[in-house]
Amino acid sequence: MIPDVVELDELETGQRREGVFYGFFVFVQKLGLAVGLGVSGLVLQVTGYQNATSAIPNPAQPASALLALRVLIGPGSAACLLLSFRRGISLSHHPREARPDARRNWDKRAKEKKA
Repeated sequence: MIPDVVELDELETGQRREGVFYGFFVFVQKLGLAVGLGVSGLVLQVTGYQNATSAIPNPAQPASALLALRVLIGPGSAACLLLSFRRGISLSHHPREARPDARRNWDKRAKEKKA
C-alpha cells in the first residue's frame, strides 16, 4: 500500500518523497511495538506475573497472571485488529479513478522531462 501512496503523492505534487513515507512507516511501526510491549509488561506486572530465576526456572503463576495472558493473546489482540479495520479501503481513493486531472498532469510532466 505504501507504493500506492508514494505514487499518488508524486501525481499530486510532482515530487518523489519515498524516504519520508517509509521512514514515517517504520517509526510508527516501532512506536506501536514499543507501546504494545510496554502495556503487556505493565499488565503482567500488575496481575502478579512471576519471573523465572536461576533458583526457580519455572515458577507457578497466579490465576490472575494466567488470565491476563489469555486476554492479551486472544481478545486483546483481536480488539486491536478490529480497531485497525475501522476505516475501509475504497477504489475511489485510487488515483486513476479519483484524480484523472492529477494523472494528466503527471503524464504532461513526464513528456516535458523527455523533451
